[in-house]
Amino acid sequence: MKIKCNLKKLRDKAPLIHIISNGVTRGRVADFVLSIGASPMMAEYSKEVSEITKKASALVLNMGMLNEDKIEAIKIAGKTAKKNNIPTVLDPVGVASSKIRRDLAKYLLDNFKFNVIRGNFNEINYLVGGQAFAGIDSRDKNLSEEDFKELAVKMNEKSGATVVVSGKYEVIANSHMLISIPGGHDDFRKISGLGDMESAMIGSLLATPMSNLKACAISAIFLRQLAREVIADGSIKAQDIISKVQKLEEISGEIEILSPSYKFKKPSLYGISDGNDLMKIKNAARAGMKIYQLRDKISDEALLGEKILKIKKEIEEDCLFILNDNLKLAKEYKTSLHLGQDDEEISLARRILGRDPIIGATAKTSELAIEAENMGASYLGSGAFFETETKRDASMINLEIYEEIRDSILIPAFPIGGINLENLDLFKGVEIPGLCMSSGIFSLDENEVEKNVREIINKLNN
Repeated sequence: MKIKCNLKKLRDKAPLIHIISNGVTRGRVADFVLSIGASPMMAEYSKEVSEITKKASALVLNMGMLNEDKIEAIKIAGKTAKKNNIPTVLDPVGVASSKIRRDLAKYLLDNFKFNVIRGNFNEINYLVGGQAFAGIDSRDKNLSEEDFKELAVKMNEKSGATVVVSGKYEVIANSHMLISIPGGHDDFRKISGLGDMESAMIGSLLATPMSNLKACAISAIFLRQLAREVIADGSIKAQDIISKVQKLEEISGEIEILSPSYKFKKPSLYGISDGNDLMKIKNAARAGMKIYQLRDKISDEALLGEKILKIKKEIEEDCLFILNDNLKLAKEYKTSLHLGQDDEEISLARRILGRDPIIGATAKTSELAIEAENMGASYLGSGAFFETETKRDASMINLEIYEEIRDSILIPAFPIGGINLENLDLFKGVEIPGLCMSSGIFSLDENEVEKNVREIINKLNN
């Protein structure tokens, strides 16, 4: 899967990023953050950090080069960020090397929920299981990608944070997705401060704002690409990476989605109905509809269960079945689930259903979209774009708002609301994963559905 990020938004906003840094790499991290477009504040005096954190758009806590005052500063800044809902990144540098670092890490994990925890294999391994290694470098030569994947998931389950395990492999995990970033190199560990720069970049992107997953993935792609370039040029100097950054306007690269098992296909037509039109649903799926949501707010649970079984039997080979707003039945019938803004919390549904099932959410702003993805949503429905008979009270969004939503997250955001074959041209030239339709598919006569769906999909593909 290819993802991208234009640095213009970050550079235009130039958000203040409070970084309590590693003294060894402080200068180059500050230069790097400036070069990508954010405004670093490298303050770590305990008597001023609260005031500075409060003004920041993100906080990065780096455990390198500790002293008594810096430990106090880290704790104060963490409390301030928690109180003011400021995105926070933890980089547990050399956590297993001393009792002071181990005690600090325990305090931080016990008292704060971080947006992101990024570290090398040894550092994250200690946080998960307490196994101690000396030093700060990760000796991961004999480790497999499977080791990295297992560790990232364990740390996510322990902390609730999005976790990045860096090194020979780069694996990112939240409560739903597990991602691998290709392009590792044995010489990465020779570039002093590469991990510190990655943590600082994650914090900078969170401030744009951006979801945890996307900020981590973009940062990993970016630094692995640039590190390979400078290594190919015969260099292992961080400054050479910084000099390349200033010339870049867009970051793009490939990620491998290791889980969930269901992979969204582009473009996907997503149909929604009350389930009282079985032949229409079957015809739509036969014509190429890839996702179907049963949205029935009236039937009792017994009748709803019957509908679920009948519809799944007809379409499950061709189409992902999703149940709207019924966590209990989604668990009972092992279906995917969609939750609206006023429905049960995504994080609760994720805990009950587990890591793999698809859970959709509704979001009309980039802030709500980020929150949904951070809680474990698999996709979003974003709209409405047109007035609709299905939801007469739906508020409207436009393409500009939609693109802000789409660009702030990693998961797909499907436009929804009053869309049909006649108004599809609104999305011509717009990058979308597909479209959600209700009456645009199911208001037609049964014998017209298949032809209509084929025409819609043909337009989407062209």
